Amino acid sequence: MLGAARRILGNTEDAEDALQTGFLSAYRNVRRFEGRSKFSTWLTRIVINAAFMRRRRATGLRVTSLDAEHPESQLPLSERLQAEDHNPEQLFAHTELKEMIQSNVGQLSSPLLTAFVLCGIEEHSQEEAAKRLGITLTAMKARMFRARCKLAESLGPRLERQRTTT
Repeated sequence: MLGAARRILGNTEDAEDALQTGFLSAYRNVRRFEGRSKFSTWLTRIVINAAFMRRRRATGLRVTSLDAEHPESQLPLSERLQAEDHNPEQLFAHTELKEMIQSNVGQLSSPLLTAFVLCGIEEHSQEEAAKRLGITLTAMKARMFRARCKLAESLGPRLERQRTTT
């Protein structure tokens, strides 16, 4: 039965769908089986009719696989259609976290605040920030570590409350 449906439809996936549709139809109409032919013949005919119906509906429809292989210069359609932007939930969470950091950043000491602003907000590398401040890279890394720890310490309870309310 699957082979007959595959020959009609041209691929295994559609044939499997037609087979399932045919079996479901036969199950619903088993009372109509009159016994004038073998049960397998009756069932095969139902599956073949389901395959023809499926092909008739698909005529004129152009189907493009989202995961089909493309030349190396092109990405699969599924990857080309993915939005590069964050979804609204991610944007809101990012904005909320940013506001929380800004409200707590004032608690940092001046050296830690300066280090955090240069690397965390203005996105300078730690090497660049160390040169601008006239300190060693090791000192810059230590300041960034302490700034992050202090912010995490002050944000921790707020983030925990936020997680439990959502």
